[in-house]
Amino acid sequence: MSGAKNMNARERARLAAEQAAARKRDQRILIAVIAGFVLVVVAAGIGFQAWRTTRSPSVAPSSSLPATPVTISDGRPIVLGSPQAPATITLYEDFHCPHCAEFEEQYGPVIREAQESGAARVELYPLSFIDEGSVAAANAMACAAEAGFGQNYYLGLFANHTLQWRDEQLLDLAAKVGGSSSATFTTCVTSKARADWVSSIATVAEKNGVTATPTMFINGDLIDIQNLTPEALRTMITTATQK
Repeated sequence: MSGAKNMNARERARLAAEQAAARKRDQRILIAVIAGFVLVVVAAGIGFQAWRTTRSPSVAPSSSLPATPVTISDGRPIVLGSPQAPATITLYEDFHCPHCAEFEEQYGPVIREAQESGAARVELYPLSFIDEGSVAAANAMACAAEAGFGQNYYLGLFANHTLQWRDEQLLDLAAKVGGSSSATFTTCVTSKARADWVSSIATVAEKNGVTATPTMFINGDLIDIQNLTPEALRTMITTATQK
């Protein structure tokens, strides 16, 4: 009887050991499956991000403002719209700033409406807080303004703000927005001809106490963007034209 009990105990121990080993094997298989799934997701995410940043720019919205060349001077903004407009909208933006892209999507139509009606002009200070792509885009924006298609290039930069902004993308964007593909524009972009101007804009922003993008002034008054609505902005611009 004692021997039978010992056999039963050994059998139970053997079965328990086999069950424990099976559970560990199942756990290892589950971990391997999960790890494989995670790797697939990560690889897909990396691939999608690579596509987002390295693809060619897409067609952007356009403006009916006249294509007028703009003079670029160190420390001075790019003026978009009629210099004689009664209201001045001052914008400090970074072309790689997602909040700036959101600002453009929400408030850009109101600002363009004011520009196109002659009610307001934009004084643009392109900053480069984010990365080298910001610097390249700001330089190219100055090149486009000099070549006479700054307004549409501005819209194109924000419509494609997730791109890396390699030289090829910046040159391709010019064609997409109906701009110039001249040797002068190409050289201006690829040689970073307006790099000193980009640095001078950063100096002006610091001097004026601007530490974040987007920042907006209307006729010199700082606007609280956090509590702004498109209709409120339209009213502010109308009021500014009467001062």
